[in-house]
Amino acid sequence: MNIGLFKDALAGSIEGMDIPVPAKSQLFLVAGEIAGMARCYLEDGTRFIGIDDPVNALASFSYSAGWLDLGSWVGVISATSPCTLLLGKSDPLPDYARPKLEEKTHRYSILLGKAIASSAPASPRGVSVYEGGVTVQVVAETFHSGGMMFLRGRQYEDALACFSYGHGWLDAAVRTGLLAITGDRGVFAV
Repeated sequence: MNIGLFKDALAGSIEGMDIPVPAKSQLFLVAGEIAGMARCYLEDGTRFIGIDDPVNALASFSYSAGWLDLGSWVGVISATSPCTLLLGKSDPLPDYARPKLEEKTHRYSILLGKAIASSAPASPRGVSVYEGGVTVQVVAETFHSGGMMFLRGRQYEDALACFSYGHGWLDAAVRTGLLAITGDRGVFAV
């Protein structure tokens, strides 16, 4: 991934997003929180680029995209997904960033695994949003598995992007009430 292109696509998605739910409704509050978190991590990533920290920029942008895509999937925001740029032919991060990239990627693989194991659908089976919680867990597990595949191939940029993106889905799902924390609260942004 080219971090600059991904940042620009993410910024365009956030700038162009719409909240298609009624103002002053509970869903509007959820949409505002999702949009706010997506903006916050876009801003964090931009600051990290400004101080020449591409590792934290990559993690921040990917996490922001996870929040944005969960919000679109739930239907409380309408935004284009920048995720076609998330993986694939990547421009490797500079050599000076490799040790930090490798350490953070391994750490985030563990964090995402713990978060998946520490969450469950918030509603009981048979309630319509139960399946939504299951789907979010499947998305997170898929990105964890993909990240592990990239990690084994020493493709650290793609692995870190997968782990951060998947964690964004989980954290957003906890905040929206689709998932409940059943274990370690410390691995969630709550």
